[in-house]
Amino acid sequence: MTMAAAQTDASPKTRPCPICGHVETRFFTEKNNYTFLKCPSCELCFIHPVPTPEDLAPLYNQQGAPQDGLRYPYNKVEHRRKRAKVRAGRFKKYFVGKDAIDIGCGGGYMVDAMQKMGANRAFGIDLDPEAMEFARKNHDPRATYYCEAIDDFIKRGMTFDFGHSSQVIEHVGDFNAFVAGWASLVKPGGYFFLKTPDRRHWLHGEKPETWPNPPEYTQYFSRKNIRILFEKHGFEVQKIFFNIKPTMEILARRKEK
Repeated sequence: MTMAAAQTDASPKTRPCPICGHVETRFFTEKNNYTFLKCPSCELCFIHPVPTPEDLAPLYNQQGAPQDGLRYPYNKVEHRRKRAKVRAGRFKKYFVGKDAIDIGCGGGYMVDAMQKMGANRAFGIDLDPEAMEFARKNHDPRATYYCEAIDDFIKRGMTFDFGHSSQVIEHVGDFNAFVAGWASLVKPGGYFFLKTPDRRHWLHGEKPETWPNPPEYTQYFSRKNIRILFEKHGFEVQKIFFNIKPTMEILARRKEK
């Protein structure tokens, strides 16, 4: 696998926080020869320097692969269907009879669940061609899947009443552009659900030694900075759900223009 180049001595030792703009970010930890900085204001922990899209591209075709060509179908297809059905049921009122999208949809389970549960149109986008092939062959044929980046998908000019993204943002290089993409896709008044690791989780706490190695993971959020990030891009956080696992589940509403 091609990996992003680790920080060199020629790289600046710090940079402003990409969420709140605080200029006095500090060294926090080093993992896999990558430096992570920490913002003393909003608590964001982020990789420095930022891997480029070209650096990260190979990762999207490798995640979870026991060996090439065997990632899909998973050996727990029905379990994943049931889990997606439960999650979709939690947010049914936001997408029934409306248009919904899953950004970074993987094998398409959430897209399938939303379509079967009454979405007018359910879409999924992901960079993994094998995942998209699996989704098209194994899920509700009314759903639509695109193997492309969010920037390219935005050019199609579609908007949605409900958006979903689970365990994706922590892998993205330019996450501000990623969230700005959500704002372009979700209609004013529409809702967005995000799931991402919580590095300040109430039970598990901050344990960098347990974090997955970069560049697979490029930043770690807390409840404090995720609120700031959503607000920065035109969303209002409606609820952060209780979770015994070290993850955050956030429901936000796109502000009316």
